[in-house]
Amino acid sequence: MEGLMKQLALIVPTAVALLAPTTPSAQRLEPVVVTGTRASVESAAERKRRSDDIVDAILAEEINRLPDLSVADAVQRITGVQITRDRGEASVASVRGLVQVETTLNGRELFTAGFGRALDYADVPSDMLAGIDVYKSSAASRIEGGLGGTVDLRTRQPFDFRAPTLALSARYLRGDLVDKGAGQFSLLYGGRTAVLAGEAAALVNLVLQDRAYREDLKGTSAPMRCSARATSGCRLDLVPGEDTVVPGGTSESASLGRRRRSAASVMLGWRPGAALDLYAEAHLAELRTTQHTQQVNTGPNFAAGSGFDPASVVLFPGTHDVQRITWTNTPVSILGFARDTIDRTRQLAAGGAWTAGDLRVSADLSHTRSLNRLFFSGPTLAGTAARFTHDLSGLAPATSVEGTDLADPAKLRYVSLAYRVRPLRGSLLAGRVDAEWQLDGGVLERVAIGWRHARRHADNADNLIFGDIAVPGASAAVPPGRTAIYPYAPFLDARAGSIVGYLTDTLADARDPVALRQAFGITAALPTAGGPLGVWRIHEATEAAYAEAGWRLPALALDGQAGLRLVRTRATLSGNQSVPSGGSIAPLDIDTTTTDWLPNASLRWRAGGPWQLRAAASRTLTRPDFNLLSPSITLTPNSTNPQLNQGTAGNPALRPLRATNADLAAEGHFGAGHAAALTLFWKRVDGFIATLSQAETHDGQVYQVSRPYNADTGRIRGAELSYQRFLDFLPGAWRGLGLQANATFVDSSTYDRTLRANVPMQNLSRRSANLVGLYEQGAWSARLAWNWRSSFPSGATSVVGLGALQTTTHAYGWLDASLRWRVSEQLTWSLDGGNLLGTLRRSYFGVETRPQNAWVNDRQIGTSLSLKI
Repeated sequence: MEGLMKQLALIVPTAVALLAPTTPSAQRLEPVVVTGTRASVESAAERKRRSDDIVDAILAEEINRLPDLSVADAVQRITGVQITRDRGEASVASVRGLVQVETTLNGRELFTAGFGRALDYADVPSDMLAGIDVYKSSAASRIEGGLGGTVDLRTRQPFDFRAPTLALSARYLRGDLVDKGAGQFSLLYGGRTAVLAGEAAALVNLVLQDRAYREDLKGTSAPMRCSARATSGCRLDLVPGEDTVVPGGTSESASLGRRRRSAASVMLGWRPGAALDLYAEAHLAELRTTQHTQQVNTGPNFAAGSGFDPASVVLFPGTHDVQRITWTNTPVSILGFARDTIDRTRQLAAGGAWTAGDLRVSADLSHTRSLNRLFFSGPTLAGTAARFTHDLSGLAPATSVEGTDLADPAKLRYVSLAYRVRPLRGSLLAGRVDAEWQLDGGVLERVAIGWRHARRHADNADNLIFGDIAVPGASAAVPPGRTAIYPYAPFLDARAGSIVGYLTDTLADARDPVALRQAFGITAALPTAGGPLGVWRIHEATEAAYAEAGWRLPALALDGQAGLRLVRTRATLSGNQSVPSGGSIAPLDIDTTTTDWLPNASLRWRAGGPWQLRAAASRTLTRPDFNLLSPSITLTPNSTNPQLNQGTAGNPALRPLRATNADLAAEGHFGAGHAAALTLFWKRVDGFIATLSQAETHDGQVYQVSRPYNADTGRIRGAELSYQRFLDFLPGAWRGLGLQANATFVDSSTYDRTLRANVPMQNLSRRSANLVGLYEQGAWSARLAWNWRSSFPSGATSVVGLGALQTTTHAYGWLDASLRWRVSEQLTWSLDGGNLLGTLRRSYFGVETRPQNAWVNDRQIGTSLSLKI
């Protein structure tokens, strides 16, 4: 945040100076945006109707009517979008089942540094936006890279304001589990004035969000097969004469922290005449998460002498799966750690447009820089539990430890200190020139051509810095004052039964790893770089050119567009490799070049009355994630058993993922805000990436190395339904009621090498839906929003004795609500709540009698005041 404010200090004074009015008429007040829920819903529907593409839109007034903190929270209610959740907020978003989505900010590519290429939607606060457009069909003029679609984040523009306008808001948000609150603030200031021979405008938008949170996780380790006939692992006859499947153990954690978003936009515009429009923009966004986690783990270790109580074993009826068991002499580990992350992204842009009659020429130059950093540090305690009971009969497993007092320092010892730092960096320099001609008197309505050059860089700096170190048998009582009893309420308020009352580290010095080590007498310096074999740097230079034409046949009520985009990318992949003969490390540089032709076409038939029908077809592509393209390799030797030597590597020969897409849509627009739509879509994706593990020799040692490769073809088809209207036919105050509803049905299939079968795509629900109740009448407005998705595959794992198991996350819903009172034309008060039902999310291994994880997050209640002057 300090760096962000320093940069703003150079820009804001200039912008503010431009806001000073030069004539009395400039004092007339204008609204910041279209006001009211009804107007916002109507504007979004009209935007969809008029577009040449298949698109869904949401405007700022809709976003701000619900407790949406970030872009991810806002897009979850758009048809065809599904999201995952992290720390109680929406996180990764997919469009029609694909996370490979191109994201732009005012039409410019935007991303978060990381292993992948996409923007983390949680980084950008929703208060920064004027609207979001989700394009489901492709156009040659839009930047390539989105298999699922393109999401354009639109900010407010300087010339949106005819008079100096100031909008302020302050909000207080409190979480029930964390039992803490925090403040959030935003400021928007914009206006225009006469400058030289024309007109200039400026806009400043600042957002500061602070949120306290708690996320509890109760995890069950992968199941094990127990059999007296087994040669290793669980060689126990839990039920005489019967093979059984038991849970591998428990991992229970409470993570408490704060998420701080800070963002700023400064935008300047100048129109020296009617033909010329110039602009400059600076956008900065930072998401900083600071988190403390306390975690306890226990489960059987048969090599260490774990056993079981025969009288405790209960099976799920009609299965071989254990429902309840008490283990004896199970190892216990208690982890306390700080886990902090920071995402920081900055984009600078300048450009303009020149219009001469029917010709419009525009140019834009932008530079984007992004940083992602992870810090992880803390100690681990270890001991042994005399008896550990694991009961899987409830919605969340119940656990308890008996016979050992885990609050007794004499029963525990410090065994290790963790220290890890992972830096990731990215940058993009991009320039484009576009020209469009409006044509009269023929079939062709417009012709557009354009060119774009982009230079993208990504690297992992000095690789993951791994500085974990063993502590030689330090008692939990030494040094004194380091430990305390686990301080938090148990999982689900003890309704599920959890391990409590154990000693854990206070984490007072977890963010000072040098002091943490010194407390245990460790003087060795912290590492400052990771292993050179894991370092990677990737440079990409992309040239793209397109031609696009729009046409119309009034006699047939037909119009449409067609285009072709040519994309050529040259990539330089740099890293290091081991030299088997000499045991040394040598640099490795690989150059690759790909060329793609991406056609698209769309057709619209205005069928008469309120209906219009659309058809679209296109070819799209995206390149693999950066870490998958890395030429480097990371080797993990096992000094105890060399047969367990492992390695992971990238594959510079990976091809881009390419998709063929088709859409059919029927849209009905029946009046102001009253609309319905049905869209059928089909996608075939070539080049899905799988992982293959093979034996390789490095430095004379054999490692089982996993590498990605292009192998699989995926198929996605489905339907989207949406409907919205206000109930104007009702009498009196009931006329303020309204409804928004949408549903998405997706059938997907891809071959999973682990499961050796065709399965639905990972993290994609077959069904998802949104139901939003609206009310706006006079000074009052309200919303109640239900977001739901059906169960979905969330991964796959291989278990000795059981084979490959698909992990599945249960269906779940999420309820948010808001109430607003417009006190005056300038002042608005609101009350809102998120996760009002305290949703419990659950997952399982293969079948529901083998649970995997259960998560629970805060209910968040907030109140705010907004002022426009």
